[in-house]
Amino acid sequence: MDTVVEIKNKSSLFDDHISLNFEERFRRRVVLKTDRGYEFFLALEKAAELPVGGIFILESGKKIKILAADEQLMMVRANSKIELMKASWHIGNRHLNCDIKDDQIVLRSDEIIAKMLVGLGCDISYLNGPFLPLSGAYGIGRTFSHSH
Repeated sequence: MDTVVEIKNKSSLFDDHISLNFEERFRRRVVLKTDRGYEFFLALEKAAELPVGGIFILESGKKIKILAADEQLMMVRANSKIELMKASWHIGNRHLNCDIKDDQIVLRSDEIIAKMLVGLGCDISYLNGPFLPLSGAYGIGRTFSHSH
């Protein structure tokens, strides 16, 4: 089976592409299948964030572009910036990944969290799209945990 030998952050040239959701973009060892059905093996020393827009370079020389797959998301809006900031605090307090914009927060769809946010006075709308949350506070990539 063809194997990944390198991952590059960006390239405009590629032979195929693979659409991965947020969870699927954090991997170590796994057989993957491109959107056209080509299977290949990823074997990293440790789990790593796979860069959206990045390229898998395979032993065969094939180049596979990494795309963010569409996911069920929810967009959170509030009547004021302070209410949106309070919602951000509650989302962060639950260690949820999110993307914070000037007038909205985008996170993965979650019925329980939606009810909490509506209770805080937020408006929730749903959409399908790529989920590209903020990176962890202590560096590039995901934040796993911390002790209290």
